[in-house]
Amino acid sequence: MRLIKLALIALALQALCVSALAQQPGAGVPAKPAAAGELPKGKIAVINTGAFQEKVDEFKSKIESLSRQFEPRVKDVQGLADKINALETTLKQQTGVLAAAKVAEMTENLDNMKREYKRKAEDLEADAGRERDKAFAPISGKLGKFAEDYTAKRGIVMLVDIANALQSGTVIWFDPRSDITQDFINEYNKANPVATAATKPPPKP
Repeated sequence: MRLIKLALIALALQALCVSALAQQPGAGVPAKPAAAGELPKGKIAVINTGAFQEKVDEFKSKIESLSRQFEPRVKDVQGLADKINALETTLKQQTGVLAAAKVAEMTENLDNMKREYKRKAEDLEADAGRERDKAFAPISGKLGKFAEDYTAKRGIVMLVDIANALQSGTVIWFDPRSDITQDFINEYNKANPVATAATKPPPKP
């Protein structure tokens, strides 16, 4: 049986589709197609959208909020997993020592706990996934629009997402100087500051 760990739930909350830009309606597609035989002149750059979940401030803020929201349920599921592991260990160690009736009682309790664990773990993952998608969707849309403005201002006519491109073989090699990931993230964070406890206005009396 797969037992959920706190770290795995944290990863689930952080999980962000690597192609966040490509998923946006119209992202990567020019608003007006070039005329026949007319090729745009400009630069080709690469970006790693896989870095967004760790470095884009809006994503980090949402992840922290979701982690706080689901922390009690994560601890509940983890506590149940610990009890299951402890009971399984006890049963193995006491084989041939405990009375058959006691073993049967403990085994029944273990099965009930496993069913409860499975139900709670599945509900937790489903609820966390829905809340994550709901929280991340607006940010992904903003990133897609920001990418359009960012590339237009810098004369970039093609932006390649290398998050999975290298592994899939879509991109074999690229000049590191063409990687605009960090600059893109810096500019996005600058244009979309996240309010912190220190920057939020004090509550009205």
